[in-house]
Amino acid sequence: MEQALTQQVAKRVTLTKVANRLGLSPATISLVLNGRSKQYGICKATAEVVRAEVKKMNYRPSIAARQLLGKHSGVVGVLINTQAEADPRLIQKMEVLAAERGVRFMVGHAVGTHDRVKDYLADFLARGVDGVISIFHNHPDYKEAVLGELARFERVVYYEKPGNDDDAMPAGACYVAPDYYAVGRLGVEHLIDRRRQRIALVLNDLVFPYARVRHRAYQDALKAAGRRVDERLIWVMDRQPSMRWTEPFTPDRAMQVVDDVVIAGGADGIVVVDDIYAARIIAALRRRGLRVPDDVAVVGCNDLDVSTMIEPELTTVNLQVDKLARAMVELLFTLLDHGSVPEVRRAVIIRPELVVRNST
Repeated sequence: MEQALTQQVAKRVTLTKVANRLGLSPATISLVLNGRSKQYGICKATAEVVRAEVKKMNYRPSIAARQLLGKHSGVVGVLINTQAEADPRLIQKMEVLAAERGVRFMVGHAVGTHDRVKDYLADFLARGVDGVISIFHNHPDYKEAVLGELARFERVVYYEKPGNDDDAMPAGACYVAPDYYAVGRLGVEHLIDRRRQRIALVLNDLVFPYARVRHRAYQDALKAAGRRVDERLIWVMDRQPSMRWTEPFTPDRAMQVVDDVVIAGGADGIVVVDDIYAARIIAALRRRGLRVPDDVAVVGCNDLDVSTMIEPELTTVNLQVDKLARAMVELLFTLLDHGSVPEVRRAVIIRPELVVRNST
């Protein structure tokens, strides 16, 4: 076994071996792999040759060696939670953008007790991650513990502002978020333009900051149009008997929405928390013999693939995942390169876009 380990070490591809193979300096190879070729005048053709050879030789930088030299490890921890599930498109797009700079993601699915969540973050520290992207810090059951642990890291980028609007921000904190107030208004204003008289709101909870903001925006949009806010038209799963926001939105629960806000409440338009909920509600409306959009118009959120796979195709609010991912990664690399972000650039709010289809 010892002999096999010795042979493995001997065969390990080093940066110097790559440089010798191409007749370039190790510094040139390093600059290309760290995404700085353009900054240092390395031509595009040379950079492409380097990346191709690195892939061919299966070169992997030694994290331990880089840290001993005071360099970045090339690994960033991403903290998510399966209860408050993050949009997988966001993580995928961030990972692709980070890979262009030679940075890999270590994803921690934080579940279970507070101690288990702390274990994930302790693991990030032990493995010397260069920073953390947090998509979990606002979970109501874990917020205080997670924010306290994240304060131990020098470089953290948050997806959504940590805490509530009136909470103090962690010193130097950076975050990216959709403009949830605009998200909340867009659907309501669109249904008002479509001459819908009784507009309902369907949410899964009111415990997360984004949900409370959307709830407030819904109310403000109705009031601005001279409409009265009817509490009977606000359906929140967390407020229903024997239901919690962590549970799946089943066809039976979608039917309850239809019975509560359409059959009993007379709603002729519904703004829904996301496209999955909206698709279930459209199916439930059909089972009740109601037509979309003739009888009831429906607006979803997130512009998921399902929005164009149902009939009628779903009007929805696109959160601009590409822009969100790029802004997150740009903040991350500003922290990695400079250690801090200027105060005026620490909060990036991305404006959503209404995508109008046949459900309205």
